[in-house]
Amino acid sequence: MLIYGLKNCDKCRAARKVLPNANFIDIRDYPFSRIEVASLIDNYGQDIINKKSTTWRSLSEIDKQLPTADLLEAYPALFKRPIIKYRNDKYYFGWTGDIIKKLQSF
Repeated sequence: MLIYGLKNCDKCRAARKVLPNANFIDIRDYPFSRIEVASLIDNYGQDIINKKSTTWRSLSEIDKQLPTADLLEAYPALFKRPIIKYRNDKYYFGWTGDIIKKLQSF
């Protein structure tokens, strides 16, 4: 299991505590490739963007209109975090009660 996120993100820290055997990758240090971003968008849609984040609120209206792949490539902190990659390339975005239950049951 892999956890992608930011070192200083509270939800990423919480996920790391609950899933101590997962490897952590900081997406600022090791961002997703353009191909990976495109694949995530194709498979999970616009829901992977955290529109409640400080980063989103600080963007200009022009930046908010960028194609999703360009936006996530330029601002990796916009991903809904943590991003948890489980077996068979199944991804979970965010840290909700439902996600926690699913991951603890595996």
